[in-house]
Amino acid sequence: MLNADLLNGYNPTVHPGLNYSEPLNINVSFSLRKIQTFDELTSAFTIIGVLYVAWFDERLHWTPSSYNNLMVTHFKQKEIWTPPFLLANNHDDIAMIGNDELHISVTYTGEVSWDIPVKLTSLCDADVRYYPFDQQSCSLVLSPWGYSSNLVQLNATGSTLDTAQYTENSIWNLVSTDQRSLQRPDWIILMTIMFERKALFFVLNFILPTIFMCFINLFVFALPAESGERVGFSITVLLAIAVFLSIVSSNLPQTSSPEMALLCYLLVIHIVLSVMIMVCVILGLRFYFRSDEQQVPGYISKLTRIVNNKTCGNLKTSDVSPEPQKTDPVTAKTGPDGAELNGDNSVPTYDAVTWNQVSIAFDKVCFTFFLLTATLCNLAFGVRLSAS
Repeated sequence: MLNADLLNGYNPTVHPGLNYSEPLNINVSFSLRKIQTFDELTSAFTIIGVLYVAWFDERLHWTPSSYNNLMVTHFKQKEIWTPPFLLANNHDDIAMIGNDELHISVTYTGEVSWDIPVKLTSLCDADVRYYPFDQQSCSLVLSPWGYSSNLVQLNATGSTLDTAQYTENSIWNLVSTDQRSLQRPDWIILMTIMFERKALFFVLNFILPTIFMCFINLFVFALPAESGERVGFSITVLLAIAVFLSIVSSNLPQTSSPEMALLCYLLVIHIVLSVMIMVCVILGLRFYFRSDEQQVPGYISKLTRIVNNKTCGNLKTSDVSPEPQKTDPVTAKTGPDGAELNGDNSVPTYDAVTWNQVSIAFDKVCFTFFLLTATLCNLAFGVRLSAS
């Protein structure tokens, strides 16, 4: 009987207010229950929670003593006026928040309490520069569609979202929340949620294997040249790093704005290093299997002796296996320490450097160079992420 009396002559399309020269005050708060999904590829951010809305409707007040001291009653949403809330930055189809069959609580003073369980999906551009150590900030904009600031005024009842009943997400950690009412130019409720990725899974399954493969690739220079496995080993590691790059890229937005993930740059650097290692392996094999009839140039001989920790003196350009030098027993001279001098020249003559020695020295130089380069690149990547 109470509901029938209150709805007698009631028009649900007319908003409450005794004086329409002043806007209707609507209090709004949100209880966050769960971050359901965040899809970096489609920029879709989905949360689950309860939207609490309260206002006064002077047409719905009554005297409790006239109705058996009844203090509270309930109406269906379609029976009384409710603010037409919608998510302004909705990712899917635009629809009003609420349900016609949803019950609304009304007290005898005319205070209306509308508690709406909602699943909201908004647009949120991902910033994956520091993936998988990235932190995202997504906003949801609630607007009373069709009502200007002259008719309704939204008031956020708290500076943060209610997270008392929040359930942890398996991928994301909740960092902070913010809630405020703004006039732009009409009133809106702006809810901002900041969250960060749980990076352990990605570190163990993507980053560490890639770094390990990068260093394993260096040991191709330790394989014996006669084994015939050097080129195959380097190509296998190159393909493995390329596969990891494709896996990581499939989980990232296919965009270059605002920034690409630093991890992609690291993987590209590893691929470039792997290609360079493969080229150096081929060059080293050409040195190793080069015919002994070809002389080693003088500057290569000097560099080879330096790398192999040999004394670098006046080099003799001769065949790889020269015949022993014959000395004249009459003219042969000895130095103070008994060493034989070479005619008028007091500098000893050394055997010519072989191409096998050149190959060994080349492998040492390549191993050291790529070890330092890979270490510096990985350290720079780690320092940049830690600085973020």
